[in-house]
Amino acid sequence: MQTLSIVLVEDDPGDARLVQYTLKYSRVKPSLVWLGSLGELKEHLVDQATTPDVILLDLNLPDSTGMATVTGCKALSPETPVVVLTGHDDMEFAVRALEAGAQDYLVKGNLDADSLLRSMRYAIGRAKLEQRLVLSEERMAAAIEGAKLGVWDWLLPSEQLISLSERWLTMLGFHSGNSTLPAAAETWIERIHPEDRAAFDNALASHLQGEAPNFQCEIRLLHRQEHWVWVLVSGHVVGWDAEGRAQRMVGVQQDISERKLMEQRLEELAMRAPLTGLSNRRHFMQAIDREHGRVKRNPGLPVSVLMLDIDHFKRVNDTYGHAGGDEVLKAFSTSIRRQLREMDMAGRLGGEEFAVLLPDTDAVGSRRVAEKLRQAVEAMCVTLDDKSVVQVTTSVGLTRILPDDTRPDGALARADSALYRAKTGGRNRVEVCVEVCPLLDEESGSARLLTKREDEC
Repeated sequence: MQTLSIVLVEDDPGDARLVQYTLKYSRVKPSLVWLGSLGELKEHLVDQATTPDVILLDLNLPDSTGMATVTGCKALSPETPVVVLTGHDDMEFAVRALEAGAQDYLVKGNLDADSLLRSMRYAIGRAKLEQRLVLSEERMAAAIEGAKLGVWDWLLPSEQLISLSERWLTMLGFHSGNSTLPAAAETWIERIHPEDRAAFDNALASHLQGEAPNFQCEIRLLHRQEHWVWVLVSGHVVGWDAEGRAQRMVGVQQDISERKLMEQRLEELAMRAPLTGLSNRRHFMQAIDREHGRVKRNPGLPVSVLMLDIDHFKRVNDTYGHAGGDEVLKAFSTSIRRQLREMDMAGRLGGEEFAVLLPDTDAVGSRRVAEKLRQAVEAMCVTLDDKSVVQVTTSVGLTRILPDDTRPDGALARADSALYRAKTGGRNRVEVCVEVCPLLDEESGSARLLTKREDEC
């Protein structure tokens, strides 16, 4: 059994006992230390030879409150991942906590063994990636100090790039022996990605006009083999004429593709549920909020929302263990994703509860999608490590985003109500909850109208 070294910083004995009780039923063997303040945390870290695997942190402590608690904790143990425990299920609050240095957050009222364990593992994984990113940047600085960079020399009046180093050329798939190697600066500048050209021009103009001491920007350049290479370009003017006009610039260039890839992975990690690869709750809510804004600006725009739940999932966990349950969740997520368009979004909101956002999809189209998802899950067979084969079904609740919804949560609430009816009505079925929705009659195939008040849903 895996052992995790956990420090809980919580001044409320009731909340601390809740965490202890929750960890008791997790799949780890926790080594838990309970502290009541940042001061106690400081003393504990001084006394210990090793740092904990993760810190569970309440924001309101006797000696610190709010986001200052996160920054204070990170100052005491910069490399230890932090999971904030809060009573607020607020997306803006969560973003602020992550910006302050936390790796994840959990709402105390929704605390359970699985979510706590996954959050701690996610925080540990994210902290490792962040440390690798920091290490990558330190290596970049070391490379600059050692002059292991591509060097360029730009004669501004004649617009010629001279003395391009072999390393600089190699980054773009060229070498000094190429007979057609261009010297004109504009020829190389034309290799900048169209989306990055404005940033390059602005950074260059800012330096030439004396507004910035150096010229520096990150851009993509077209490689000779027709793919894009991320580079960090920096330089400064080293020669001026009598009228104060820049005559010559020198600079360096470094391939930062690896760092950009890591940044992309970090960004994806912040948006994706680690087990399923689907959007996490925060990312999904951001997307549904954007669609809600589109519907309010254009009331005729059809945007549908589905809520899905794996039927009898607790039975799967009880029979095959949480490892088997995880395999079912992954297969379920893959099955859903394969049925959707690129523009659609599937998200895991928690546990076995999922949601799907269908932009530009009316009631009839969304009903067809919901039925496709239901059938795909019903046909799914999951083979576990012990060769056991698990089959599950799903219940689906369907609605659309309405222009008069005050918040996008209204659509989720209606879809959740429809999902509840699907569960109580026998499971493995689709239920619709909308104001006025054209449905396909299962017997005749013709269209009919189903009208429901929102409070009936």
